[in-house]
Amino acid sequence: MHTEIELKLCLPPQSVGELKSLPLLQNYSISEPTTQKLYTIYYDTPDFALRNERIALRLRKIQNEWVQTIKGGGTVSAGLHQRQEWECPVLSDQPDFSKITDPYLIKLFADKNLRQQLRSIFVTDFTRTTFRLLFMENCNIEFCIDQGEITAGQRTHPICEIELELKSGTSSQLLQFTTLMENQCSFPLKRENNNKSMQGYALYMENNTTTK
Repeated sequence: MHTEIELKLCLPPQSVGELKSLPLLQNYSISEPTTQKLYTIYYDTPDFALRNERIALRLRKIQNEWVQTIKGGGTVSAGLHQRQEWECPVLSDQPDFSKITDPYLIKLFADKNLRQQLRSIFVTDFTRTTFRLLFMENCNIEFCIDQGEITAGQRTHPICEIELELKSGTSSQLLQFTTLMENQCSFPLKRENNNKSMQGYALYMENNTTTK
């Protein structure tokens, strides 16, 4: 388990090309950018038992492999998200409870009724372009541009956002980098408090309301 610290920002889709050409990406990059397709299934019960516990359970396909991620707790302020995260490889797109090692999560998922009710609530399907940056001394940032969509039932919602994940360094350094980036952009950037999971739940509830 580790604490994930990241900052999310939304941008206009037509500005992605300009974003990728920003001088600070060229100045601080320590490797060539990479691009990959990410398909993710989010699980919960019909009455949102996991969300009510501030837990997110997802299975993500990266190339031909599946990764199970559980996120919990944490805070969010002005687009800066801090959450605990447990991640491990699994064999398929179904949750593998034997991989869970945290005592609280073991107890939570030991509930047979909860496990039987788990189902796909929504999915995300997007392309991620990743830049690995070294900003200041000992401040490593994973700079991701995500483009795609969230789907819940018959409803879809576009994804066009930046995720800045702090790999080493301090939150203040991450915010300093973000301010520098915002000053270089000629297009609007909006700091986003709602992550993909929150947006997916909102879309799921919207879909259920319109289909009843």
